[in-house]
Parts: sequence; C-alpha cells; structure tokens
Amino acid sequence: STEAQNLHQESIVVDLHVDPIIQQALFGYHLSDAHDPNWQPPKRRWLFNSVQRITKLQKLHCPCFNHIDIPRMLKGGYTFGAFGIHSPPFRSERCWQTIQKQLAYFHELITEDERIILAAEPADIRRAFEQGKLAGFPVVEGVHCLGKPGKETCQKRLDRIDELFNKFAVRYFTLTHFTRNDAATSSPWIGMHKNDGLSEFGNAVIEKMNEVGMIVDLAHANNQGVLDACKVSKKPVVVTHTGIKSINNHSRNISDEALKAVAESGGVVGIIFAMHYLSKDKKNPSSKIILKHIDTIVQNVGEDHAAIGSDFDGWIPRIPEDMQDAADLPVLTQGMLNMGYSPERIKKILGENFLRVWTDILN
Repeated sequence: STEAQNLHQESIVVDLHVDPIIQQALFGYHLSDAHDPNWQPPKRRWLFNSVQRITKLQKLHCPCFNHIDIPRMLKGGYTFGAFGIHSPPFRSERCWQTIQKQLAYFHELITEDERIILAAEPADIRRAFEQGKLAGFPVVEGVHCLGKPGKETCQKRLDRIDELFNKFAVRYFTLTHFTRNDAATSSPWIGMHKNDGLSEFGNAVIEKMNEVGMIVDLAHANNQGVLDACKVSKKPVVVTHTGIKSINNHSRNISDEALKAVAESGGVVGIIFAMHYLSKDKKNPSSKIILKHIDTIVQNVGEDHAAIGSDFDGWIPRIPEDMQDAADLPVLTQGMLNMGYSPERIKKILGENFLRVWTDILN
C-alpha cells in the first residue's frame, strides 16, 4: 500500500546481520554490483553450482545466497547493515589472518563506493538516512577469530578486541559461531552442550567489550551462555539473528528465559529470515512467520526489544516465499501495518530500537 511505502521510506531501516562478505571471499561477489538470479561467480563455480543444485532438488525457495548487495539494499529502503566477517574454526593464527582480509575488503568498499558510509557511531546512521545513503560496519563472528586459543594467548586476544574496534571499526562481536571456543559454547553444531555457559575467558571478553564500547552479540550462543553474558555485561546485549524457541523449538532459537534476560539488560533481539529456524513447515512459509516471531517479542517483553536481523546471504536454505531478496524488505512494513501496529512501533522495530541500544552502550 501507499501507506506502507511511505512509512518504510520515512523510517531508519536497520538489519542487524547480513552476510554477503562470505560470498565475496568464496566466489568473488562484489557488493557494489547488482546481481540477478542467474549470476555466475568468477571463482569456485563448482561449489556455487553444487549448492544451487541441492537447493533446487529440495524445492526450497531461493538459493542460500545472492540475496543482498548495495543496489538491492537501497531498493529495499535499507539505511544500515551489519556485515558479518567469518573464519572457519581453525585453532591457530590463521583465523586472525582470514578475517583481516575480509575486513580490508569491507573498508575498500566503504572507500570506493560513495553510496555507503562507515557507521562508527549512531549519528552516522542518521546522517546516512538524511543523505539517502547506506551505512554499515563490520561484525566478527566467533572468539576463535581472535587467533590461537590457550591461556598463554588470552591477553594477546583481548588486545585484539581493541584493535578490531579502533583500527577496523568493528562495532559488535558475536561470541561464538557454530562451534565451541574457549569463551563460549555454540547452540547448535560443533561442541554444543546445553549446560556449559561462559568460561572465565568468556567473562573477560565481555568485560573488554564493555570497556571499549563494543556491542556484545549473543546470536549462536547456547542458552546458558546468553544467561551468563546478561549477568556479566554492564551494558545492554543483543541477539542479532535468531528465532523464538517457544514458536519453534530449534536449538538455534532463543528461550523465553533468555529473551527476558536480554530485554532486562536493555537490549534487542533481531529476528532471522531463515525459515528452517522459524517454522517446522516443510513448505515455504511467507513473511507472516517472521512477524509472528517479532510479535512474540512484543507481547512477552515489549516493543522496545524487537528488531530485524535477516542473515541474508548467510547460507540460509529458505527465505520467505513472498520475498526474493533484500529489495523486498518493505513486505515486512506492510505486514506490521496489517497486524495493526502503530507507525511509531514499526519505526522502533525497523531501526530505532537498535539505535537506542547502541547509544546507551556508548553512554
């Protein structure tokens, strides 16, 4: 509707987690270019085509990637994206070297493409909105990315949090990413254990992040880790891309107990667009399932704690059937209006909630 289009254009639109830099590193995907559905990569085409084939065989809606780039973000009314930086879980310095290459690419992009600016502080997002541009910062997923684990490297790795913040403008850090490390335990996959929370080093990582002004992201952490982090952190925490466990009991989703703890910290929870986390339905659900998860946050802990964290391009097997890519984000604004949400509430969920949290952390 015209009302939804106007409201979307008047809103600061924040996506707490997007992953196109994975595709840049693997396939040579360049974020400045608009990519059509038939795009073929300049490198590792065998891997790209294998994943595409699997997606088609399973009759899933859309491939695991090619959801997002700067042209489609602008078309979808985005103001800001947090760009994931990753490394495979090597137990060595190789992780640190891997992420520096991706961070260098992000900063090249910011320098070369005038449509996107670095968001070093909340005011930069508001400035981008006023100028009709995008803003972004890089986010690192997993403490393993700090380098070789072990007691003898603890201080060195804590110092690297300073370096990530000051040199590379990393503004939040996800404690774990699909694998256990010596700070925290992942919710699904490698080394998961539901009873293990944060380690002593994990506590030190959070204290360091609080000290430098970096946002603590608890996406991927297990339930006990989220609860522990909410106790240790002196600042609000966020869970950038997840679903609600009471709707779909998936290990990757956040429990009611953890949701309450995050809200009590003053933080926000971003709902992911990965259908296999949000629904047991083997068909392709629509964006209404995203709205159901958002509404559960609103009903349980209030409208100040809901946000969006799509995980576009994060190798998510299915996205909503009524969305092809990031350009279709206004579908959610229309859906929230259809639910009877006020424009004020919608603006909070689309971006203002995160801006409040980030401002609180810096203050």
